[in-house]
Amino acid sequence: MRRLHWVLVVVVLGLAGALVGLFPGGASAVPARRECRSTAFVTNSFSDSVSTIDTQTRTKHPSDIPVADGPAGVGVTPDGKTAFVSNNASGTVSTIDVKTLTTRSPDIAVGASPWGVAVTPDGKTAYVTNGGSGTVSTIDVKTRTKDPTDIAVGMGPFGVAITPDGKAAFVTHSYLAAESGHSVSTIDVKTRTKQPTDINVTVLPWSVAVTPDSKTAYVVSGGGTVSTIDVKTKTKNPADIPVEATGPLVAITPDGKTAFISNQLRDTVSTIDVATRTKDPNDIPVGSHPTGLAITPDGRTVFVANQGSASVSTIDVKTRTKDPTDIPVGTAPVAVAVTPCRR
Repeated sequence: MRRLHWVLVVVVLGLAGALVGLFPGGASAVPARRECRSTAFVTNSFSDSVSTIDTQTRTKHPSDIPVADGPAGVGVTPDGKTAFVSNNASGTVSTIDVKTLTTRSPDIAVGASPWGVAVTPDGKTAYVTNGGSGTVSTIDVKTRTKDPTDIAVGMGPFGVAITPDGKAAFVTHSYLAAESGHSVSTIDVKTRTKQPTDINVTVLPWSVAVTPDSKTAYVVSGGGTVSTIDVKTKTKNPADIPVEATGPLVAITPDGKTAFISNQLRDTVSTIDVATRTKDPNDIPVGSHPTGLAITPDGRTVFVANQGSASVSTIDVKTRTKDPTDIPVGTAPVAVAVTPCRR
């Protein structure tokens, strides 16, 4: 029997720079910013496939990419060449060549029920949480081989995010029956060792994202709150942010100003002002059962996987309005990752 899990989406962060032109007479101006063209990868958990969408035209490639059983999380390398897909029901990770949109054989065996996927900023290592094994696997991106020694983190690891400075990985535990189900583990990326003390948060922390300055981790919990953790001190802010979120995923804009959170049972997306840590009172309606979400590297658009309506919604970050036309994808889409911009 296939099991469906919520998964972490790891956003590939990047900024599209504006070029300042100098004109005769000393006058200066900023020319119009070029559109960021990238590709969104969407895992279809019931179709055993991955859909790809051109983020500029918002059109889906006509052919989905077949992968193994129960694709869940997805992460893209910073160079935009490879996508890593965790196959929850088969205990493997598929790798996709972004240029050709084809899988590379063979798949990589990891632990039981792999969920979250994140790639280090240097592009050398992929981290995969194994919910059924209580471990995190690490994969060498270049050789596509798994390190023989997994990192033991405790029961029910689910989401994973790596700080943009590449120093630490944050892992959420979403296991209701265990004490570890209310905590976040941290891993030293250089030594690949788990820190001895976990960080207690609200019940059922699903996903985690880190601000671009590597100072704060945002953790979405099943209890309807968002916890914030000081990355340097590994301590939780005592005041959580009430969002009444009933879904698991969080993504932060590349400028570090706004956090977007999917509310699976409300069919909406919430936003939090990162500077003030306050939620906007107006949520954004999207499709049915929104789960995974990712933001384009230019910070203009949020792509939201609607698990219940087999579609992807797009949200304008500036206006916080949804495009009226959703993009049809495969069955039960759950995670989204976006490649860096290509020109």
